[in-house]
Amino acid sequence: MFKLLYTTFSDTYDCRRFELARGMAVSNSSYKGLAQKNSVVNRKVVAAQLPRLNSVCENVEPVNVEMEFRFDDHDRICVSAKTETLVHLECHLCSEQVAWPMQVDFDAIVAAGEEQAEEWSVVAAEGSAGAENIIVASGHELDVAELIEDELILQLPRQVCFDESCIHKPVMQFYEAGVESQSDLPADRQLPFQGLKELVERNGLAQGDGSEE
Repeated sequence: MFKLLYTTFSDTYDCRRFELARGMAVSNSSYKGLAQKNSVVNRKVVAAQLPRLNSVCENVEPVNVEMEFRFDDHDRICVSAKTETLVHLECHLCSEQVAWPMQVDFDAIVAAGEEQAEEWSVVAAEGSAGAENIIVASGHELDVAELIEDELILQLPRQVCFDESCIHKPVMQFYEAGVESQSDLPADRQLPFQGLKELVERNGLAQGDGSEE
């Protein structure tokens, strides 16, 4: 008989369990540990994790996030982030929902508290580097939602509709008596300045009556 020179082993490799374990390990990593390893983190953040952003939008789709951590020349924790999502905002003209794609990239320094952030801000103001983007973390462990929420809110547009021919755009004109009767106007037609016109006319008549006396 021949003796075996080596022994082989076989086992089932559960990819799902491995990815879950790896994801939990990264989620529980500290900012310092991530920076030490120059880690790259990919996450999908849902609207429920972004309550302040969700409160100012009609709807927020899950946010795809990629973050790279490192130390800068002053041993401060730095993060470079790329985010992508789709939010639904209220149109400033007709109040209808408008889908608005967002791609927000930013670089920031992660501070451990307000005192540390204030110290870094003062040093930056006194130097020639200018203002720095500093994010104050509430804890030492990674919180992706906390890092991106303010940046997303700051990049929300003031208006989302630029279509001057939009069928939902309200009609902005005075109602002229004698030209078109009020009953002839479409039921859904908006005359936002009609009340202002009537107020001006009433004030004019009141001033006229006073001057004649």
